[in-house]
Amino acid sequence: MKFQHQADEFWAIYRVSTCAVERRRAQFFALLAEGRSEGDVMDITTYGVRSARYVVDRYHQFGLKGLQDGRRDNRGAPRVLTADEQQALAAQLHADVEQGVVWEGKRLQEWIKEQFGKEVYLGRTYEFMRAAGFSPQKPRPQHVKGDPEAKEAFKTKS
Repeated sequence: MKFQHQADEFWAIYRVSTCAVERRRAQFFALLAEGRSEGDVMDITTYGVRSARYVVDRYHQFGLKGLQDGRRDNRGAPRVLTADEQQALAAQLHADVEQGVVWEGKRLQEWIKEQFGKEVYLGRTYEFMRAAGFSPQKPRPQHVKGDPEAKEAFKTKS
């Protein structure tokens, strides 16, 4: 395999890097640039075929920058609700709890759509509730054949 850089350049990156991903990739290319067989290099670096192809493609696309771990700069997806929207939501939940109104996910989902015009998945509504200091709660189910009198009699036997 032919590379734009020499083995000593890859080894220099290997020695100075503090990132494990970058060090492993530099070692991979340094060994290949030294003329080792692909099988030996994959055994030494414990890369599989798919991972090795991915690393080679990154190197051909980005050069030495392709050895770096790209996850560090990934900030993730943008937040669904802004800080002001989250505060408004929390204030509404707290105000309703004081009046004895309990919210469930579906109701919160509809409220967010009405107030902010945003579609959110039902599962995200529970995240918003937890962020506001609430936990999703539901009463325990009662058996259809449950006898309330027997239950009370059982409680008083102790």
